[in-house]
Amino acid sequence: MITPNVRVATGFYTNWDSLTKVDDKVLAWVKKHPKIKPRKVILSSLEEAAYTLDEALKIGGKEYLISKEVYDRLNSTFSFEEKRLGGNGCNMGLALYEIGLTPLVSYPFRPPNLMLKSPDFKVACRDGFKKPKQAVRCGDPEYDHLIFEYKEEPEKGIHISGRHILSWDLMSFQGIFDEDFFFYAFSREYTDILVFAYAHLLLPEYREKTREVADRLSEGKRPKVHFELGEGSFESVKYAIKIFSDSQCTDSWGLNEKECVKYFGAESESLEDVKNAALEAAKKYGLDRVCVHTLTYSFSISKFDVGKEVEALTKASMVAAAKTMGSVRENLDKVSSLPTTEVRFERGRLEGYNFCLVPAYKNPNPKILTGLGDAFAAVQATFALT
Repeated sequence: MITPNVRVATGFYTNWDSLTKVDDKVLAWVKKHPKIKPRKVILSSLEEAAYTLDEALKIGGKEYLISKEVYDRLNSTFSFEEKRLGGNGCNMGLALYEIGLTPLVSYPFRPPNLMLKSPDFKVACRDGFKKPKQAVRCGDPEYDHLIFEYKEEPEKGIHISGRHILSWDLMSFQGIFDEDFFFYAFSREYTDILVFAYAHLLLPEYREKTREVADRLSEGKRPKVHFELGEGSFESVKYAIKIFSDSQCTDSWGLNEKECVKYFGAESESLEDVKNAALEAAKKYGLDRVCVHTLTYSFSISKFDVGKEVEALTKASMVAAAKTMGSVRENLDKVSSLPTTEVRFERGRLEGYNFCLVPAYKNPNPKILTGLGDAFAAVQATFALT
């Protein structure tokens, strides 16, 4: 894949992802354990965790914040044997790294295990850029997100392939940022495109941290900016939507169909309802661009060149599909052998915006189901905003 000669920064968090596959043991636990619908932002009981996982196996996974007690009890109940680098910023950076770029990636905390496992990204330091292994800070804490991955098996009660994330992470909850990253990533002297997500993990009582981000982006020297919404804390994301739209400090927003319903008020997850909601949001919030990505399609509503949009969505879809096969770098050339969904390609005009719709690739035997949205977001933003 030919990539643009562009400097990209991705943020705001890098952490561990601990994974387990939904097997018969997990299914038996979900079936037998009492369930309670969540009532607050943070899940405080196993009953609430069981409810969310049961729903995920029926309609698709989400991301929830959990208490330390729930985190500890889940860890003692299940075997989260596989550890991967994770976090929105890291997942985005890894996708770009695997197609030949060397992104600047945010690391608010830099414990040895995490940094030594990281690829040769750029890491911001007071005296310039370093590789992760050169930027270790002994004593920094490690944070971990628990992830259940599952493949569609209707006979077992799993009606969709996907992942379900349960996070206990004070770094993300409290909006602890990488200040060195902010210095370089928020200035077009060092960065051409900034892609980030964070608000969905921010506890409502820390939502004012969004003003810190907006103020830095409003200083008149920012690069092109893509903000990925994410599913989690409704109040914090809605607050970010208001602050970023009021200050007009971003160029592009991204989200999936569930988030379109949650944040933009789409009447359903149908393509037509999602498209209408995204168009109204673009007009309401004064956006140049909105990109929606799902398991079956992606589309953009944009004031940018439609040919560039088609390229951005197509290449991002290829990267996401390659990631499901295990590795972007090793499998990108194999993606063309995969079938696409039945969604028909479209391009045209839509109330003063360019519109394009691209079908997704279908991998019947995915190896990886986590970080796909982040990978897609980073690649499409890089090509669209260049």
